[in-house]
Amino acid sequence: MNEETSRVEATAEAAANAETAPRDYEPDYLVAGPEIVVTARKRNELLKDVPVTISVIDDTIIENEGLRTVEDLSRRVPGLTFDQGGFLADTRPAIRGMQSERGRPSVAILLDGLDLSGENMVIGGGGAAVNTLLYDLDRIEVVKGPQSVLWGRNAFAGAVNFISRQPSQEFGGRVNVDIAEGGLFSIDGALNMPIVKDRVALRVNGVFSDRDGFYRNPVTDARLGENRTEGAGGSLLVDVTDNLEIVGRYIYLNQRMSEAPTVLLTPNTRLPVPGGLFAPAPGAPSIFPCPDDFSGLTPPQVANCTRGTFIGDVSASEDQIDLSPDPFTGQAMRGIRLRQDIATFQVNWDTSFGRLSYRFGHLDNRSNLEQDGDYTNFAGPPGFVLSLNAFQVLDFTNRTFDNELKYENDFGPINLILGAQRFSEESSVVNSAQFWLRNPNSPLAGPPFFLSSAPQTDFAFPLATNRETDYFALYGSVGWEVTDRLSLGADLRWSDETIRFDIPGFRIQDVSLSQLNPVCLPQFANGTVFNPASPDGPPPGTIVACPQEAEINSDRFTPRFTAQYRVLDDALAYASYSRGFKPGGFNTNEITEFTDQRYLAERVTAYEIGIKSAWMDNRLIFNAAAFYNDYTDQQIGVQQSRPSQAGQAIVGSGIVNAGQVDVYGLEIDADARVTDWLRLGASYAFIDSTFASFVQGPPPGSPDALFEECGVPLGQSSSTQFRAEAQNICGDFSGNDVGRSPRHTLFLSAEARFPLSDDNTSLFANFDGLYRSARFVDEANLSRLPAYWRVGARIGVDWERFSVMAYVDNLFDNRTIETAQRTVDPGRTEGFAPSRGILAYLPNPRAFGVRLGARF
Repeated sequence: MNEETSRVEATAEAAANAETAPRDYEPDYLVAGPEIVVTARKRNELLKDVPVTISVIDDTIIENEGLRTVEDLSRRVPGLTFDQGGFLADTRPAIRGMQSERGRPSVAILLDGLDLSGENMVIGGGGAAVNTLLYDLDRIEVVKGPQSVLWGRNAFAGAVNFISRQPSQEFGGRVNVDIAEGGLFSIDGALNMPIVKDRVALRVNGVFSDRDGFYRNPVTDARLGENRTEGAGGSLLVDVTDNLEIVGRYIYLNQRMSEAPTVLLTPNTRLPVPGGLFAPAPGAPSIFPCPDDFSGLTPPQVANCTRGTFIGDVSASEDQIDLSPDPFTGQAMRGIRLRQDIATFQVNWDTSFGRLSYRFGHLDNRSNLEQDGDYTNFAGPPGFVLSLNAFQVLDFTNRTFDNELKYENDFGPINLILGAQRFSEESSVVNSAQFWLRNPNSPLAGPPFFLSSAPQTDFAFPLATNRETDYFALYGSVGWEVTDRLSLGADLRWSDETIRFDIPGFRIQDVSLSQLNPVCLPQFANGTVFNPASPDGPPPGTIVACPQEAEINSDRFTPRFTAQYRVLDDALAYASYSRGFKPGGFNTNEITEFTDQRYLAERVTAYEIGIKSAWMDNRLIFNAAAFYNDYTDQQIGVQQSRPSQAGQAIVGSGIVNAGQVDVYGLEIDADARVTDWLRLGASYAFIDSTFASFVQGPPPGSPDALFEECGVPLGQSSSTQFRAEAQNICGDFSGNDVGRSPRHTLFLSAEARFPLSDDNTSLFANFDGLYRSARFVDEANLSRLPAYWRVGARIGVDWERFSVMAYVDNLFDNRTIETAQRTVDPGRTEGFAPSRGILAYLPNPRAFGVRLGARF
């Protein structure tokens, strides 16, 4: 072990024992920013020496600002965004404009190296585990740019690693209490106990957090945004010898969340459909091309030739909430129930030939979701109108096992890491959602459609979808100190992954809305409906549904190369080249077979140059990085509408690949100790994320020449909705901004701290403000989330062992919508096609609170 490695290890050990020391009125992040130890490259290194863009949040900031989730982090780390998708179990973090629209999450959310990310398989792009409330943390590391080489499967755009506090050989602990508006009461604590001197230590912790929320549903008067979390855990450190260390950890979390305060914004504009067709008379097929001038058409014909969508800034308020009650009880929908069991086991063995490490991790994530699937509560219109209610009921299960073996050693100027990882996952979702006509007297309830006019109390045919993943990887990292100032690095990972899918062969709308009984008849194609009965076939009301299986395998090399040069003793310049890979798969949502449902893998080639520097005896820290991501085949969700044999439209989601996304960016981070009592900080991210090429395709059944002209494979078509929004016959969105990606994000912070006595008592006041520029919701760039500022402030007193703080979140009570999701509106269809809407999630208003802390 060389001198530099010894110094890093000593710094890390001092940080681990910091909890039991009396509180200095100058916290670590004010005094020794460059001396922060990070593990972004799977080894202990000083932050200032790592040629990677990393944002580190230490325990002082975590406690003062109450940071617990990825959503909390996104409000203080430019370049990181967090968005709510179509329901509570659909969460979507993103780094540097590489949005996770579909498929596996693009950002690895890790707890002590164990990946908590999970694709939910209903919409895709995230999972409930991603926004889990975490506590008793030592620090959080946000690593930007592709990290597939060292962090594996989900670190396509970057990684967020929550790092727990380790047991230590000192007796001590902490308790934190938080009381705030919105009915918040939270208490968490930890106790550290040495069991055998210098050999065995135990740390136990627990959390209870309860928030009532700030909004009510006018329909049921139930609170929205309620969140109750109970958790407990423990970790055991065993120093078997001076060179052999074992750490085991277990965490249990039980979380209950009510429905979110959600408003469905309906279309405010009608756009003509390029290549649209209309019917000459009611009931006739649509065969006539839509004219440029609609003045001679009837209203139904105009509806065929146009599509409704939402254009403009997204804005909503509490009085627009209109969520239905539970159709069986008349009470509020239950929301989501989430239980997680997380276990990790780490062995570190320092030998004469290097350090050997073994890590085991297990996640058991189970959640049940019940919410209004259409976000509205109004009576269905009379007549021949397909206006539906939707009741969303989903049961998720996700179990993972992760094993990793790593070897590390220094050979003079050479640092070597070799590792192997084996990961397995079993995921399933049982979808018991129901659809039924809003108007119980609708003629669609009779022949020949026989659509459901009420929900079924004992739903007989829930849809179960399963996914199994087997992943194996070998990786290596070599660092070479060419001179005292120049270092080169090369990392390489080879991975082999097999993903197996199985589906039951029918759709929820088949067995819920159409009230069909699924039967496996291999001699008929899936989706064949016997209604009326065939003389030689099954009884009426039967649909052919045989389970289907599919498998995808990918093996890939992902490299990373770095060069770093110490321009000055406290200034490091670096450049890197890396590649990332996110496997393809199959859309499994509301399909009967896997034909034409496969989507391609995503790939990225990333280039980055940067500088890290410290000036004036570490009183000024300045870091900057510029990057370009060549991002291909982004997986994006599209709306698909297919006619069933019964005559009505079956609407579901599909997944396609955008050909090319270009991401350019600049990130700047500065931290200044202006005086002994004043610290200022600023972080800025500029990100330009643009579709260089994204074409969905012409109308179904177009001539081959048109597919060729549009530049898409034969048969790859787009829906009328997407062509209307693209305003061209090819469904071409090239040149538009990628949805959800802000161009400008600025985070400002200031803290003043004054000593009150000689016994480490200090008065402090700080504030932070996040500015996020306007960003589009979708690839058409029609709907937009406005720019906003979100400001927080705190004032308090730190004693040697205690602290008390008053704070206010959202100081200026800014009600600008921060996150929204494009969706369909089954309650307001146009013919048999659903209209477009925007789900707007209301932000928390201004809230005052008090936070108390004790250390012993």
